[in-house]
Amino acid sequence: MKSPGEAAKELPWLPSCARSLVALARSPLASSWSQLKCDPGIALLVARAWGVAPVSFQPRACDAKVLRTALNHLRRHGGSGFVDWARPDCAVVYRTALRQAHLAEAIAHRVPACDPHRAWVGGLLASLGWMAALAAKCSCDEFDSPAVARRLCRRWHLPSWLTTIAGHLGLTAELASRLGADPLLFRVVQVAVLLRGRETVEPHLPVGADWGELLAYLRLSSEQVEHIARTAASAPLAESTWESPASQPLLADMLELALRERRRDDTGLVGRLHDDIDRLHEALAATHADENRRLQALKLSALAEFAAGAGHEINNPLAVISGQAQFLLRRLELVDGPAEEIDNPAEYLANLRQQLAPSLQKIVGQTQRIHSILTDLMQFARPASPRTQAVDVAALIHEAAAEVDALAQERGIRLVCAGPELPLTVQGDPGQLRTSLAALLRNAVEAAPTGGWAGVRVEQADHHRLVFAVEDSGPGPGPLAYEHLFDPFFSGRTAGRGRGMGLPTAWRLARQQDGDVRFDGTHDGITRFSLVIPILADTPKCAYANGQSGGAQNGSSTAHEPAGE
Repeated sequence: MKSPGEAAKELPWLPSCARSLVALARSPLASSWSQLKCDPGIALLVARAWGVAPVSFQPRACDAKVLRTALNHLRRHGGSGFVDWARPDCAVVYRTALRQAHLAEAIAHRVPACDPHRAWVGGLLASLGWMAALAAKCSCDEFDSPAVARRLCRRWHLPSWLTTIAGHLGLTAELASRLGADPLLFRVVQVAVLLRGRETVEPHLPVGADWGELLAYLRLSSEQVEHIARTAASAPLAESTWESPASQPLLADMLELALRERRRDDTGLVGRLHDDIDRLHEALAATHADENRRLQALKLSALAEFAAGAGHEINNPLAVISGQAQFLLRRLELVDGPAEEIDNPAEYLANLRQQLAPSLQKIVGQTQRIHSILTDLMQFARPASPRTQAVDVAALIHEAAAEVDALAQERGIRLVCAGPELPLTVQGDPGQLRTSLAALLRNAVEAAPTGGWAGVRVEQADHHRLVFAVEDSGPGPGPLAYEHLFDPFFSGRTAGRGRGMGLPTAWRLARQQDGDVRFDGTHDGITRFSLVIPILADTPKCAYANGQSGGAQNGSSTAHEPAGE
């Protein structure tokens, strides 16, 4: 003969009341939930259909699953295990479960991110072990109720959030979370069970948590909880008549017809969803085509800007070369004169050399300029692979400042270069980093007004990146220039128009080092560009300059002053 515990553990299911199943067959779960949720059997069906995924109650998604599971259990087990909750010995457990459900739902309404529907199911089925004992015709005191509940939850494929409530309320929420509990929901049900225990001398479930800790975690005061308890006490009671589903021989047929109807409705819904998906695909294809056309237009626009800039930069020296070559040809026509008319050949050749040499020098200079333009362009389009190594930050700043020192002095610009307070290294190609930083600093010098300042300081972006903040006292680029700042041959300066390769080259070489160059805007009269470079793993974290501290850099001849002065 089986022991009471074994009989309870082998319970096939906890059947729903016949009235509940009829109501479920007649109307969707969404409209009948408020009536059905007091039936433990229906709550079990919903919890199983619900699973673990939904954060909030979705009755339409559960509807067909609930009907199908109810029909399968009815056909397989009939009314086996049915409990008349109005029977005096069962009413004690049912009253406790129903009260816990009302309290848990009311508390969940006060706790953000806790679903009241799931709290109701958890509060009602927290007493699942006792309910199983009554279904197995056993006394609740004859076996380990949580152990029975855990075994049944596994057999019935109930979700882990409900399994931990029904089988582990005696644990702390931290331990229960490791077993799959929802920490917030678990504590809400624990509070509900403790409140029920305070209200009655009837048996109540053990709870492994401190009252004060629970309220502190849920951010509720004792006064609020007491008010919730008084309000929930006025909730209406469930029906007092419970009929076994076995008493309705046509109930299975009714459930099957309802399931077919739901499936037919779902078929229509699925059809509409497929139509929506088709329309979304059409919209996506149209958007993709529009984006391709837009991208093509942007490419053509960028190519046109590039061609115009490159043409302007190369045509200027070519025009100079052409003019000087024509001048030389005209000068050479003098050589064709009669030799007897030249009184002093040596003096004549010296004068001719004096006339031709400047033009030849200009031609050589302009060809070198074209070579420089093409070199810059090739460096942007196809830079050499970086030879990564540790690069000293102080030396890098000093070398970049030295490259633009002459330009700064020519334009009357003060250089402000604040290096790190302690030795500091970054990871990258030293030549490419120097070129990138010097290009940014040169751009700052060219943008600053006469008598202004430009400079570099270092900041820590995070534990893995260092920022070279390149700043100047200039007005900064206009809003229309923002999207073109890193375009080759674009220059925002109209007078003395630069080549427009400094910022693009700086950005391109920074990307080669797994870094970046960005424009941070103009604030309080200071325009800022940032060069972001990875830091070596063993770099000391206290090695960064604090603020805009100044100081001469490695003996540079340029005066370095704080940016704020």
